[in-house]
Formats: sequence, structure tokens, C-alpha cells
Amino acid sequence: MQRKVAIAVLLIILLLFLTPQALQAKPEGKVVFILMDNVTWEDIIAANDPILNDLVKNSSIGLLNNRGFKMPSRPRNALSVGSGLRAEGSAASFEEYNATEPYGDELAMDAYALRTGKKASKHQVVELGIASIVKDNENGLQEFVPGLLASTLKQAGRSTAVIGNSDTSLDYEPESCNREAVAIAMDSNGLVEYGDVGKDLLLRDKEYPFGIRTNYTKLKQRYEEFYNKADFIVVDLGDTTRADLYSRYAFKNQASRHKNRAIHAGARFIKQAMDFASNDTTFIIASLSPPGSNKYPLKLEYEQLTPIIVHGPAFGRGNLISNTTRREGIVTTIDIAPTVLSIMGLQKPINMSGSSLYSIPIKVDEKGLDSFNQSAVGIKGTRRTAVLAYIYIQLAICLLAALVLAFRKMLNHTTVTLLETLIFATMAYPLLSFYTTKFASLADKGFIVTLLTLAASLVFASILMIMRKNVLNPVIGITAIIVGVLSIDALVGAPSFINSIFGYDPIRGARFYGIGNEGMAILIANTLLLYGMLLEKYRNKWAIPTGLLLCLAITFIIGFPKIGANTGGTITAVFAFTVMLLLTVKSRLTVKDILVAFLAVVLVLGGFVAYDVLHGAATHMGKTVNLIETEGFAQIAMIAKRKLAVNFMILRYSTWSYFLLFALGLLIFLWFRPVGVLKGLLANHKGLSIAIPASIVGGIAGFAFNDSGILIPAIMMSYIIPTVIYLMIWEQYHSKG
Repeated sequence: MQRKVAIAVLLIILLLFLTPQALQAKPEGKVVFILMDNVTWEDIIAANDPILNDLVKNSSIGLLNNRGFKMPSRPRNALSVGSGLRAEGSAASFEEYNATEPYGDELAMDAYALRTGKKASKHQVVELGIASIVKDNENGLQEFVPGLLASTLKQAGRSTAVIGNSDTSLDYEPESCNREAVAIAMDSNGLVEYGDVGKDLLLRDKEYPFGIRTNYTKLKQRYEEFYNKADFIVVDLGDTTRADLYSRYAFKNQASRHKNRAIHAGARFIKQAMDFASNDTTFIIASLSPPGSNKYPLKLEYEQLTPIIVHGPAFGRGNLISNTTRREGIVTTIDIAPTVLSIMGLQKPINMSGSSLYSIPIKVDEKGLDSFNQSAVGIKGTRRTAVLAYIYIQLAICLLAALVLAFRKMLNHTTVTLLETLIFATMAYPLLSFYTTKFASLADKGFIVTLLTLAASLVFASILMIMRKNVLNPVIGITAIIVGVLSIDALVGAPSFINSIFGYDPIRGARFYGIGNEGMAILIANTLLLYGMLLEKYRNKWAIPTGLLLCLAITFIIGFPKIGANTGGTITAVFAFTVMLLLTVKSRLTVKDILVAFLAVVLVLGGFVAYDVLHGAATHMGKTVNLIETEGFAQIAMIAKRKLAVNFMILRYSTWSYFLLFALGLLIFLWFRPVGVLKGLLANHKGLSIAIPASIVGGIAGFAFNDSGILIPAIMMSYIIPTVIYLMIWEQYHSKG
């Protein structure tokens, strides 16, 4: 009996002292992360290195979204990998040294002790700016822990190492030290267990940028030494970064020559590293930062996606993907830390926002990835031109129409036909822009893409006008087509939403799958108009049930985690559609009706969240619930603060803000001039009279619960206002005749 009690006590003690990570850990292989920075797939293809070519053919490859907090920089990107979150970081905050390297008149380990109150061992690498890095990220917008990857590994009994640097001088000048790779391997105290990022890993060579190059003989020696000590090894090849930084001083051909040579040298090291490693080692070769990126945030026009190659037991030939993107061939920097932990049999901490990479076994196509990246760069530059053209053209048309309505003498067949065609062209423009941007050869030609979209919109509108037999038919036709096409697109994986003008940008990386906020606003606005027009035209017992089914279907498409996965869009849709349905059966809303709308939001959103949580919490809905469950309701305040910060920024700087103010001002103008016309229009068109307040309520909800803020009500009004003007023109012209 005593023996059984003793065994039981011993087991309890073991369970108390073992961490959850240790209990879940499996004896998996090592991970080697090799940083070949500041290159693109175009650079790798141009280098045509036989080692890399063979590696690409037999590995999982993809494009890496490298955006840190706001715009990318080398420190932010490395810090994002090490923390598993999009990180902020001032260039001045990063100071990385071997513990025994000189720092002013003392050793780096002594400066580290003075700044942190903690001791570093001689074999460690220190981040002297760790306190500043923490302060950089104290913005209250996310629960940030620097070095969370290494800290999690350390808690599970695993160790990390970092080797190499991208320094541009053999002197210890702060501006010349580029050792951001330390941020990938350091723990939350700014320590890396093993490593060497010192100057002895460089050689003087006047034939190379800045007169120095990587000493690959010593780099290999350090790698083999630390491979046997650490489980996660980070290697900065260095030469590709120096070649890119030097390109500003060299002719284009010479800069390409330097970069090609750096890629070839790096490829030889990669082969040596793989040959030395055991078969259960996974290699991640990536460029975390695009060309032109250094310590400081990269300018918007130079952002692009970069290459990533993963080779290991679970990563054979294929394309990379993750639950963060759900897009074949596209992954993010915040997916790397969860992948490292997964390979080692460890669970990621709840506040790591990324997901593990996995591979889709298909024939790899690095040229296809490069083409997509170039298209994404082009469309990113085109987007502002095309959206501004849409806003200003619609403003001009609406203003012209308002003046024609105010001065009825201008109403004639030619003017009316022209205005009506232009109005429907602006309503068709966003839908057609999802598809005109798919012409890859035109992606970077913003003016041409805009003209092509405008031309297609005019043709579309002209066909509607030719086929018109009833005043409501064009509105029903265009809204039905928009709702139908966008719904089908969402149901088949939303291929047209990514990399399009009114879709989402894979480079900025706010969203990669489902329905974006612009598409959501377009879909809701047109659903409200379609329901209203159908209700008005077909006044029978089937009108309301049909409208109800339509609203339920669109809400499902927008919010269901496997389709639209748009949480804020779900709230917006439920508010708008509930108000629409209530106004269908009653003349005005009461406080009780608003409570009904809130209850509907809770029920619908709760159902979607429950589904997501039960199926792995792959979307923002489920992840947020998990965060609240583990971190408490402070997470709600943090999310609200983040959304308010983004909304306030958009409100101040977005052209959509001015558009919305103009639209509201135009509605007020039309209410008074011509006198009584708008009031009479709403009395005659029951469907429109309930679509407008439903759109206003939906717009307010969209502004409050979406990161895009003012953009949501503005886009919704860009469909409501033209419809109002079209019907006013029709009634005024025919009453005049």
C-alpha cells in the first residue's frame, strides 16, 4: 500500500513540474532557418544557380508576405518572425553583439547587464536594445512578446543559435551593423543561447560591395559547431543584403552581377549545410525583406512579396500554404514561428497569430510565383489611380445630375439618356474591376486598367439601357448581376477578390481569403437595392419570403468561416438586413426593433463563432474567442482600440471620407431642391424608401465594427445615391413630358 502511495505521489510531482509544452513535445528534428535576404523570385530565376534550381524542384515553395507592423523593414520583419506577431521596431532600438564583443569601452555582456539587470554568458549573443524594442511595441494594439518563439522552445528544453551578419563595415559603426537575424533566435530577454554574429565572419575583399564578403569557411565551421548544440539555428548569409544595399551606388548591370554572385555563394553554403545535417532536419530558406529594405521602413512603392523555400521530411515538392492565407503559394512571416514549433512537436502560444505552413503536392512553378508577385506590385500601384477615378467620376456625374434636376430646362432625351447610362456605368465599375485587373500584362499600367474598366462599364450600362422595358429593370438587372457574380465568386474560393482594385492586397496583407470589406460593402448595398426593387415590382405573398431567403443567403456567404469569413461584415449585414425586413412590415423603427437587430447579430455571429471554434479556430472569429478565453476580456478592449485607431486614421486621410460627406450633402440638397421631389419619390418607391435607412444603419454598423471604417458607408452610398438620382431623373423627365 505504501509503495502505491509513493508511486502516486511521485507521478503527481512529475506532472506538477512538467510544463504543458514539455508534455506535448515529441523528439522531432531540428530546424535551420537560412536568411538569404533582399532577393525576389526574379533574382533567383535570373541567377539560374543549379543548386538552387534543384532545391526548388524538390521543395515546397511560395511567396512570403513580409509586412511587419505598418511598412516592412529588416528589423521589423525579423522581430515578427521571432515573436509570431507583426512587430513594430525603431531602427535605433536594435543593437546585436556577441557577448564578448566590444561595446564602447566595455564588453557587450556588461552593457547588457547594466540595461537589463540580467547576466549573459560568454557563448551567448545579446540584443542590447531589448528594452527599447518592448517599448516600441507598447501601443496597446496587441499582446506583444519579443522572442516568443525562442522562449517557447527554451521552456520545452530546446535551444537556439544564430550565425552570421550583414554588416557593411569591419568597424563597429552603428549604421554599418546589420544583425537583425538575432531577433529571430532571441528569447524574450534578448538572449540567444549560442551564436556568432561577429566581425570574424567577414573577409576584406575589394571585389565585393563595401569591400567585404562573408567568410563562408568560418560560417560553415560555426554552423557545424552549433548544429550539434542547438535545435533551431538561424543563419544570415549576409552577401545578398550587402549586394542589395550597394545597388544604389552601382549601375544596374553591375548591381545584378553582385547579387547573382552572392546568390551563387549562398547556394553553395546551403548545400553544405544540408549535406552536414541529419535527414530529419527541416530547412527554411527565405528572404524576409524585399530589395531596397534596410533598417528603416521601406517606402510604399517598393513593397513586394519575397521567396520562401521549405525542405524537409514534411515538405516535399509543392506549394506552401497556411490557414493564415488559405491561398496556395502565399504565406506570411508570422507563419514561420508556428511552423518551427509544429515541426518540433510543440503547440504555439495562443497570442501567436500565424498558422503552421503545410505543402500542397503539385508541380512547383517559381516563374508563376514571380509573375503573381509582379502583378501584385502592379495592381497595388494601380489601385489608387482606379479608385480615385471611380470616386471623382461618380462625384462629377452625381453633381451634374443634381444640377440638371434643379434646373429642369436641361432635361431632354439626350441629357437624360447620357446621365442614366453614366450612372449605371459607375455602378458597374467596381464589379468589372475585379476582372479587368486579371490581365497580368496590364496590371502595372494603372491608367490603361482604369480606362479599360471604364470602357467595359459603359458598354455594360449601354446594354442595360437598350434592354430597359421598365424603370426598375436596369436597377434590378445590375444589382442581381453584382450580387450573383460576387456570391458565386465567394463560394468558389474568392479567386477574383485577391489582387484586385476593390478586393484585397496580398502585399499589404490585411486579408488573404474570403470577402474583403470593400466587396462586403458592395454585396450588402446591392442586396438591399435588389430586395427593395423586387419588393416594389412584385407585390405578392412571395416577395417577403424571397427577400428573407436572399438576406439569409448573403449573410451566410459573408460570415461563414469557410466562405466569406468576415466578422465585421456579418455584423453589418445582419443590422442592415434586419432593419430592411422590419421596415418591410412596419412604417417606422422603435427601440425594441433595434434590440431585435442586436439579438439577431448575437445569434448569427455566435453560430459562426461556435462553428469556427469547434473546427480549429482558423479565422479571426475563433482566434479572438480563444484569446479572450485565455487572456481575459482585456483582449476586447485591445481589439476595440486597434479598430478605433485604424478607423480614425482612415477617417482623416481617406478620399472616401470626402466622398461620403459629399454624398450626404447631396442627399440634403436633393431633399430641398427640387422642392418635394425626393419626398414624393420615396413615397412612390416603397422599396427604395426602406433600402435607404437600412443602408444608413448598415453603414453605421460597418463603420463601428470594421477596420476599414468610413469606407463601408461610403461604398454603400455609392450605390444608393446613384439609384436615387436615376429614379428622380426618370420621374422628373416623364412628368415634364
